[in-house]
Amino acid sequence: MKCDSKMMMKIAIGLGLGLAVAYFALPAAQVLILASAPILLALICPVVMLFMMMGMQGDKKNEAEKPGESKAKAGVREAGPDKA
Repeated sequence: MKCDSKMMMKIAIGLGLGLAVAYFALPAAQVLILASAPILLALICPVVMLFMMMGMQGDKKNEAEKPGESKAKAGVREAGPDKA
């Protein structure tokens, strides 16, 4: 998952559309939706950051499992040039 403002905007728009659909689909919960909307919108940044961090960990797992590389090469790459 890319860490950029476009992704945050997509998630914010998705959350806004979800709130709008819930507002019109659940008339009995309109007061609760209006009360929780500012809190949910404020939580966009931390929630997106958690998802991006989890996505970045998944990328590291895929890099370590590349076919054709020996474990010795991977160990040297992780250790760095000064520790090899």
